[in-house]
Amino acid sequence: MIACAEKLLDTVALLEDEAQKSEDHTWEGFSFKQHVRNGERAVIERALRDAGGSVTRAARLLGFRHHQSLISLINSRHKELLTTRSPVRKRRRHIFSEPRKSKKKLVTTSPRQTASKISILHVEDNESVARLVADTLANQGMHVDSCMNGSTALKILKGDAHYDLIIVDNDLTGLKGVELVLRTKSIAHRRRTPIIMLTGDNCEKEAWRAGVDAFLRKPEALDEVSSTITRLLEEQKERKG
Repeated sequence: MIACAEKLLDTVALLEDEAQKSEDHTWEGFSFKQHVRNGERAVIERALRDAGGSVTRAARLLGFRHHQSLISLINSRHKELLTTRSPVRKRRRHIFSEPRKSKKKLVTTSPRQTASKISILHVEDNESVARLVADTLANQGMHVDSCMNGSTALKILKGDAHYDLIIVDNDLTGLKGVELVLRTKSIAHRRRTPIIMLTGDNCEKEAWRAGVDAFLRKPEALDEVSSTITRLLEEQKERKG
């Protein structure tokens, strides 16, 4: 009975302290973005803990389709959680290797098949995001050229290299994404090329004014890149038809 009474008194005291703290709370210095980010970090940390540090299992717990989306989120916004995840295992790669003899017949690709492959330029300075997008689209049969600098991307786009679609981040070195979109739309042979703005910056209005055909948030909408590309290219075919 005495032990129960002591626990009850401790609980009441704790509740009184919390009530006093809530009364003394002010909004001075409060940041909604930081509050949301702290909550996001806590959920990710709990998922990693419950998954034993496995990013793949944690991504499933959090509802991500691809574990690379979670990796990108940790690398860009929650670097303090890098020690929470299990160590990254490096894949063994042979710099030089002799080609293995295979009994399978070599499949040659005709010029028509090569020309029909969708070609995309992705301008992104975050290596993990660029790799994720390239791998995802490669699985869809698309070819992706990655560029990390806005000014370099503009030089490429002024050239004759064929691209069916362009994906651009806004936070770039050399030339910001919104400015890159504006300049690209002024190039005669790029005016009708669909452009997707894939960024974490709060610049949606500026992006639409610049002339983007779709705006996706990074990293939340990384899973929507493939379907958005398909939709934009189909719409372009309908306009041409």
